[in-house]
Amino acid sequence: MTAQSDHWSQHARQWSLIGPPLRPAAADIRWIETRIRDWQRQGGAVMPRALLCGVTPEIAGMRWPTGTRLVAVDHSRPMIAGVWPAAAAPGIAVCGDWLSLPLADASQQLLVGDGCHSLLVGRDRHAAFTRELRRVAAPGALLLMRHFTRPEAAEPVAAVVDDLWRGRIGNFHVFKWRLAMALHGTPEQGVRLGDIWNAWREAVPDPEVLAAQLGWRTDVIATIDNYRDVDTRYTFPTRAEARGFAAGFDVVAEHLPDYELGERCPTLAMRPR
Repeated sequence: MTAQSDHWSQHARQWSLIGPPLRPAAADIRWIETRIRDWQRQGGAVMPRALLCGVTPEIAGMRWPTGTRLVAVDHSRPMIAGVWPAAAAPGIAVCGDWLSLPLADASQQLLVGDGCHSLLVGRDRHAAFTRELRRVAAPGALLLMRHFTRPEAAEPVAAVVDDLWRGRIGNFHVFKWRLAMALHGTPEQGVRLGDIWNAWREAVPDPEVLAAQLGWRTDVIATIDNYRDVDTRYTFPTRAEARGFAAGFDVVAEHLPDYELGERCPTLAMRPR
């Protein structure tokens, strides 16, 4: 198995070690649940058909409206096998392509995703994903999407590393995202996972020293080894670019959580035009 093909298998195996902001926090889930309740009170479907892009267990297992018919679509069979069963979700998970969803036109009243756009590189793919969401969105539907966004002015890698060693970063996942965003190229380039790992090991040749200094778990730090030699690229749009992905939808609300790096993790609530 190549490093490329093993990436998602390993990600599924180490899922329990991943935390916010890479996974949504309780505040994110409460906001999504509130937006859905408000949508229902304003005339949304009583027993909605819902699409979850990915198998994020916090979303899959949240308080969906009674009678929700949920289908989760993820491109990775290992993620479905390793993560979905723990979600205790009211629906099914299928392996599929977000750019060609196995769903009928105008069939979904609720559409939810977490960090989906970061897995797509290039404006064409972002646009194709949005078009597909718009295709399956029923009239009056509600789309809720959390984004990972880079700042308009990139942080220097050296500044991120300095904050790391000085104990100014609250957890390893915050560091990992800040480093990835600091290395980000154009929207067409994103950032290669293998390059994130290379920058990490140049900055921290002995992770155990860092773990001892900061009191961080070595197994959590070791999650970054899943990036080694991997050519997969992630994309971190700016907040303006993220709003630009909403073609065919109107943004009706935005949530910026107060946890560390929350200002880079907005959730947008959108309605189809």
